[in-house]
Amino acid sequence: MSASPLRRVAAPLVVLLSLGCLVPLATRAREDVPEDIARKQNPVTLTDARVRYFKRQYRAKCARCHGAAGDGGGEEAKEQPVPPRDLTNGEYMSSRSDGQLFYQILVGGGDRCAMPAFGPESAHAWNDEKIWGMVAYVRRFARPPEK
Repeated sequence: MSASPLRRVAAPLVVLLSLGCLVPLATRAREDVPEDIARKQNPVTLTDARVRYFKRQYRAKCARCHGAAGDGGGEEAKEQPVPPRDLTNGEYMSSRSDGQLFYQILVGGGDRCAMPAFGPESAHAWNDEKIWGMVAYVRRFARPPEK
């Protein structure tokens, strides 16, 4: 006995609708940031020497995806299943706390994207001070939000 026309259409439709609901989850910012970390203020102030240091770190570790200008247009950006974040987007950057950015760098993208973790337990093994420094550095890319 063959499936009814409704069943033949309904099953693929359910699958497509389910996938459509999951795609936005993959492109959203991390919402799993522990509240105590999300509230933290950045303790690092960038001196000229630190800006030069983090510029080198950014170019070596981040620019291939996020782009040299932080606009998400690095040479490996198109290979990513989820586009790298545009760090020049002032509206987005002003919506994220320093703690949220710290956590993203600390633990990486997880299931959401290909961004690696940079925390002490990762292959990069950055300490908190270095992560906070990178948070301060990437904030420099953001343009003021449009009004």
